[in-house]
Amino acid sequence: MKHIFIATVAISVLFIGGSTQAMPSPLVTYTSVRDAWAVVGLPVYTPTLLPVGYVQKDIIVIDKSLAEIFYRNDAGKEILFRMAKGDADISGDSTIYEVNQIVQVGRQYIRVKGTEKLVSLALWSRGGYTFSLSFEEPISIEAVQAIISTIPWN
Repeated sequence: MKHIFIATVAISVLFIGGSTQAMPSPLVTYTSVRDAWAVVGLPVYTPTLLPVGYVQKDIIVIDKSLAEIFYRNDAGKEILFRMAKGDADISGDSTIYEVNQIVQVGRQYIRVKGTEKLVSLALWSRGGYTFSLSFEEPISIEAVQAIISTIPWN
């Protein structure tokens, strides 16, 4: 038993001691939306309108398959825009919302989730790509429709 303990301690020291290489992070930060989207193989479809006070902060690619942009206001509230290939829910939000309905923006159908009057999450697919918008501070359905309508579809 003493030998097993000593062997375990020796192995632990090897791993903790810094002689091992850390796994690369699946999250890579970019300074350009165009560069980040190119890594994932996505066309640059991003909203050009956001609620007043929100500015782009972080651009991240996860596992070379999902691209996201964090927008933040002065109060620290965030909006998260995500895009990937496919049609799955990429939001990462498993909250069960009071309201879960489909609304229309032009010819596009959007699933919105939130309360009777405010949206916390919007999901949609278009042209082989899937999208989500998450709002830390919920906004009106009309505001969500306005934001999505500004995405320039090539």
